[in-house]
Amino acid sequence: MSPNVVVGTCIAFLVAISAWNLSQAGEAAHSLSPVEVLRQRLETSKPDDVMVIAHRACWHQAPEDSLPAIQDCIDLGVDMVEIDVQITADNQLVIMHDETVDRTTNGVGHIGDKTLAELKTLYLKEGQGGDRAALTAHKIPTLEEALAVIRGKILVNLDAKGETLFPTLEAVRHLGMTKEVLFKAANLSQQDMTQFKDVYFMPVVREVDGTPLDVSTYQGVHPVAFEIVFENPGYLQRHAKDITGNGHRLWVNTMWAGLAASYTDASALQDPDAHWGYLVTQGVNMIQTDEPQTLLDYLKAKKLR
Repeated sequence: MSPNVVVGTCIAFLVAISAWNLSQAGEAAHSLSPVEVLRQRLETSKPDDVMVIAHRACWHQAPEDSLPAIQDCIDLGVDMVEIDVQITADNQLVIMHDETVDRTTNGVGHIGDKTLAELKTLYLKEGQGGDRAALTAHKIPTLEEALAVIRGKILVNLDAKGETLFPTLEAVRHLGMTKEVLFKAANLSQQDMTQFKDVYFMPVVREVDGTPLDVSTYQGVHPVAFEIVFENPGYLQRHAKDITGNGHRLWVNTMWAGLAASYTDASALQDPDAHWGYLVTQGVNMIQTDEPQTLLDYLKAKKLR
């Protein structure tokens, strides 16, 4: 066999091997579940990949913090839902923001004074509830019911209210969903923070608390993100590089004024570049919003997803 033939055969063989490796890599990527793709993104802080979190789930066409609102987020392609956890009189974990059922259901009274069976007799109101909101056929979900809808499809931030933080953590462990749930907390002791080593954890840092942010003090729990709540844009500017430069994502809230200075959803609907866009230029790559559809559309148009 001539040298040219040998060389040609070797090149053809190497090309074939490379093509096979690429196809295998492509198949591996395609074999990932939706939540595995989201986990990879969550664990990799990049300025051109902004994750969208729906505050109290996608409540524009469904009751807030409800199963259909969670499903709407999944259908919409939202990266993460934020839902709230309360505890009943018989120590059952349920999904609701307020301590009372007054605003969001046809009932009255504190959740902590009612059993799960009593809560299940109530009906949720449309959207964000209130006196004028119509009743729906939907019920208050338990944490387990909500996580059953979420499992494998979308990430979730559980805002565990009051004394529910550690019971919620144990419930998530029991259900085997530690890598689908993001926990957050403010002003935890170092000892309490060590309990979050096996889950996604996000410290909440508030400008109003007056405590200087030292990212290194949180490394024992390997936070995947930091939530910054600020009145002064300079506070965000001072800390953003320290957070993202150490491989953490940076989360802000734009639902109303005072969470991220004056950078709000309402203002962003009029001028998205000056509000959502500004935050992204400062290093923000997780935005919790009440306008997930509009924010998704904006980020896609700007090639930030």
